[in-house]
Amino acid sequence: PVDDLEAVPIMERGRALRSDPALGPDGANVNFLGQLAGGGWGMRTYERGVEGETLACGTGAVACASVVALTGHGRLPLELRTASGRQLGVAGCAEAGGVRQATLRGEGRLVFRAVVGNIS
Repeated sequence: PVDDLEAVPIMERGRALRSDPALGPDGANVNFLGQLAGGGWGMRTYERGVEGETLACGTGAVACASVVALTGHGRLPLELRTASGRQLGVAGCAEAGGVRQATLRGEGRLVFRAVVGNIS
């Protein structure tokens, strides 16, 4: 969680956290979670492999919503605004031990199509 989601230096903080030795040699994605000015929650993601900010992250959304629910700052189901500006919805059952039966809802889009033919 961060105080100002828009002000997070995601390239610097994300890169440093993504490669923290405690995460092992492969590292991990890093999600920043914050309350939005108009209410609700938002998230930004620094993604390993991409090595930069991505527009959305499904597993990150589930993790962020779980943090909100398990710390008592909100209840599931919960909507999160992603860097793309679109919403991801997370539902599930939050209990003391974690979140069970988490589900993710969001928009799906075809963004690229390719046809690979016989290359001789």
